[in-house]
Amino acid sequence: MRGRWHRLGFALVAVVCTSSCATGSVDESSGGSESSGSGGSGGAGGSAGEGGAGGVSVGGHGGDGGMGGAGGDGAAGSTSSASSGSGAGGNPNCGNGMLDPGEQCDGSDFGGKTCASIGLGSGDLLCNQFCGIVASGCVPKELCGDYKDNDLDGLTDCADDACFMAAVCLDACFAPKSLIVPGFFNGDSSGRPNLESASCSPVSGPESIFEVVIPWDGTFVATVNSWSSDFSVSLRTTCNDPASEIACSNDGNPDGGKGDRVSLEVVQGQKFYVVVDGAAGDSGFFDISVDMPQPEGFCSDFWDDDLDGYIDCDDVTQCQASFECQPGATLLGKPCFQSSDCAANANDPACLQAWQGFPDGYCTEWCDLETQDCPGDGYCADLGFGGVHGICLDGCVTDADCRVGYACKDEGHPTKVCRQGPEANCTNNQDDDNNQLIDCEDPGCQATAACKPGSKSAGLPCTKSNECYAGQNDPLCLSQDWFGYPGGYCTEYCNFADDCAPGSICSSWLFFPSGAGTCMRTCQTDAQCRPGYTCIDLGLSDKICITF
Repeated sequence: MRGRWHRLGFALVAVVCTSSCATGSVDESSGGSESSGSGGSGGAGGSAGEGGAGGVSVGGHGGDGGMGGAGGDGAAGSTSSASSGSGAGGNPNCGNGMLDPGEQCDGSDFGGKTCASIGLGSGDLLCNQFCGIVASGCVPKELCGDYKDNDLDGLTDCADDACFMAAVCLDACFAPKSLIVPGFFNGDSSGRPNLESASCSPVSGPESIFEVVIPWDGTFVATVNSWSSDFSVSLRTTCNDPASEIACSNDGNPDGGKGDRVSLEVVQGQKFYVVVDGAAGDSGFFDISVDMPQPEGFCSDFWDDDLDGYIDCDDVTQCQASFECQPGATLLGKPCFQSSDCAANANDPACLQAWQGFPDGYCTEWCDLETQDCPGDGYCADLGFGGVHGICLDGCVTDADCRVGYACKDEGHPTKVCRQGPEANCTNNQDDDNNQLIDCEDPGCQATAACKPGSKSAGLPCTKSNECYAGQNDPLCLSQDWFGYPGGYCTEYCNFADDCAPGSICSSWLFFPSGAGTCMRTCQTDAQCRPGYTCIDLGLSDKICITF
């Protein structure tokens, strides 16, 4: 007995040849070689025996039968059953458009099968050349409780018709989603059940419910944010029992915004249900975080480490007794290096830093937004740090009331406040006022002589920005010392392709903080560029003159 191995897909298939497939006296009486393409030709007939068997087809056409043996009475070898068919795997009927035995499909005939019948969503089944079903044209079936649009029809979970009457869409406590602490999740409450109400929701709406198990003793905090809808967040010990509610928070803001937060002292192993409820009948997108924060570890990082709503030296229990929060003598609005440099009416000083838009530091303290308890003419403002309190800003009437480098600005408060002044230097290629705009790109510079446009078009040599043409007061000279352009290169700031003068195009080649580009000279050949510059294709609609 002679055996051969054949590879089909990723499996090895043994094709075994017995004495019945070769009656001739030579080995050639067996079929030709088999392969995953067309079957091999039949072997030559035996010297006086029957014709050789045809080659076996694996995923291709069957081979022709071998010829009868010379000098024998045997007829020409007949082809094997696999060799006579033209279809895949030797199926003689594959491709005739009709579903035959042994086929999953044929052409458009799937025997009644659809994407849905095989457990998927919408879409169309495909039939491959081997009469096998391919499901790559199907989209997944909507899973009704995972907060995802699985079938990609724009409708998520319970808002999808496919989930109508699904248990999870009739009862939010049927299978509440588990959240690991600490954890974060975002979802959409649209179409979800409206059975469970929270005590702090004036009008209950669709709810999303999450199950948490406390990992260790400490303070548990759940926070819900939304920028489009008003939600409340509450904790209960039994999912479908509103009477088991133990905490509830709702900021009452119909436009979303700051997060609603509940906190509770807990012990390891306790189970709670966090209910995110439409506070005014609302539904929509939200995110939820659950955490068990550690104590306020840093008292000068402008971050609420323990998530109790009090930041740094505003935190009575964690920071105000530390050396970092002992007040100094420097008055509101003056320079500082650290919080303890600054005066404060309690142990709650703060030093705003340059990275926050306050060059050389800015002495301040934490304050109550409602009572406005800042010293002197100071104003308590919400600068977006996220705590329950604001931060004091130095009040003013004119620029003369502010220290050097700061200006008296109207920011919509009842009083003007001292904030960082306009761009101090319009020719140093730096963002002096930390507003992401550099020199003549900054409105604070555009009225100065340094930013009055000149006559030189894009790509010409320059030493100062005001030598260069600009459609607005925003010319720029790309100098050799600062930007590496030999002899300087006239340009202007731009934001889109047609924001440049004829003969130039906007390119974000230099990666300015604002995202603005510069107008670069267009070209077709190097001859159209100045000496030292090359005509380069950077994937824009035109080539540009540039140096490397």
